[in-house]
Amino acid sequence: MSSLRKIKKKKFKEEITEKAMDYTKFVLDENEKTKVFSMMALSNLCKYYRNYFSIPNITDKNLVKGDTKISKLSEEQTLWCSFELEDIIQRSFRTLTRLIEEYDYEDLQNPNQRKIKDFKNEFVVVEFSKIYQKELINLKIKFDKYLKTRYKETENALKQILVIFAYYNIFKAQICNKIKDFDKKNRMYIKTLITKTDKKIKEMEEVIVESGEIDFEKEALSLLAFEEAGIKIKWVGYSRKEALKARKKYERISG
Repeated sequence: MSSLRKIKKKKFKEEITEKAMDYTKFVLDENEKTKVFSMMALSNLCKYYRNYFSIPNITDKNLVKGDTKISKLSEEQTLWCSFELEDIIQRSFRTLTRLIEEYDYEDLQNPNQRKIKDFKNEFVVVEFSKIYQKELINLKIKFDKYLKTRYKETENALKQILVIFAYYNIFKAQICNKIKDFDKKNRMYIKTLITKTDKKIKEMEEVIVESGEIDFEKEALSLLAFEEAGIKIKWVGYSRKEALKARKKYERISG
């Protein structure tokens, strides 16, 4: 083994050892865990809002500064646009700025700052990822029968909103342990965010559940009936062949 490789291996081992030691301290500090995980959850939520809804002119820099403005969402951006999510998205962005102030995380670009080291620590990132995956799995189990659809756009919209629910649920669970320590103005702002977001999520969950479990064969038969009535339709998610096959099946059953 060359000297250079030995040096690199030694350096890597030292870095991993240091991160493992930092992680050990981190898991024993409940206050720090709450701060980091609430920040991670909200940061991921904001970035997901930005990316999934294709919200323009939102950068990491203006997220940190709170310099954000959300225009009305269109159907091209999301099928959930009718729920008027702009306010809770804007509040989420601005809550991120308030958390940065409350947690004294302004110096986010300083890699040597202990607080920022936790965000970069692979062990911490993995632990947060486990929390997120567990939350997402629970949501998928809860809404499993409502996620099955032949319409890819609808299926994607349902799956994507569960990701938002997951990040928000983690943020809410974590922040509830810290909110009492915040400045009164920030405390009230975050409480309002939670109240409004809870309300929106409840509305969306009700719509998901009320839509019920999809009967694919009945939907295909409905499309076939429209077509045979002379109405022009697009066979999206189903084919005419599937509809005819389903009709034969029902005819055999009915005798």
